Amino acid sequence: GAAHPQVCSCHADGFLAAPRTEPMATVVFIGATAAGAVLLYSRMKQPRAEKASSDTSLPAPRPESTLLEDALSVKTWFYNLVGPTLRGRPACKPTMPGVIPTVIHELKQVMDRESSWAFVDLGCGQGTMLQPMRNATVDGRPMFTRVVGVELDPATHREAAVAHNDPAIEVVCDDMFPFVERVCREGLFGGCAAFYIYEPLWMANLSAAEMSRLYGGLLDAVSKHPGSVIVYCSADAYREISASLLEEKGLVLKRAVQVAQNGAFNKLRGVYNPLELWQVPNLKVPPTLPTARPFHG
Repeated sequence: GAAHPQVCSCHADGFLAAPRTEPMATVVFIGATAAGAVLLYSRMKQPRAEKASSDTSLPAPRPESTLLEDALSVKTWFYNLVGPTLRGRPACKPTMPGVIPTVIHELKQVMDRESSWAFVDLGCGQGTMLQPMRNATVDGRPMFTRVVGVELDPATHREAAVAHNDPAIEVVCDDMFPFVERVCREGLFGGCAAFYIYEPLWMANLSAAEMSRLYGGLLDAVSKHPGSVIVYCSADAYREISASLLEEKGLVLKRAVQVAQNGAFNKLRGVYNPLELWQVPNLKVPPTLPTARPFHG
């Protein structure tokens, strides 16, 4: 399964460390997963959703999935959340494999093909999103000349690093906030970058003010690089980065769709995850894309 952003908590010095998930949380999650499997079976015959529209000015249809994809999503959740917890490791909140093609498709709509692009997964977990992004092509050429995964937990970073030997893929063990500020200050790999963020602070227990401070600094750094993109996927019930903060930092919402980051559990609840692409204004980007609207949970 595709692992994703690190689980973080904030130390007094401002750097982030990965906490452990309580054993009770594991028990609760296993029980919820078992119940979800039963509910999924009972809803197998529900009508499938219509295919997503590329017009972001319209309400985004719910993503469709097969029974096999739903079953694989349950397996992905176990692998990334329950498995690491039982081994005494930080849990990872996974990006579902079925979401990655949507991320690629949406990025193709906003990327300036004259520029060199890097893809940066902020909180890459086991790193299984990295190779698909490296393999992504446009007009027969790689979409990204460089793919970077940033993971805070050393053990999870080692697992991701061992899994990748492509010289165009780099896995960095670092705090995502100073990392972004540093690479932006140093020229952003000599081109533009797409920064992928999927609720990396979901278990950090930070106040809204502290998250706004951290993300505000990150967005300030990215906003100095025209054309670059924040690919932000929020939880289905809350946002770590408010739309108002992104707008305040000068980014423009270009694309907005719904995805099933919780796989079968999205289908069971009938609630999906907003995926938004916010871009630093760039005159090279054709101004013909329809104005998108952010989701609010």
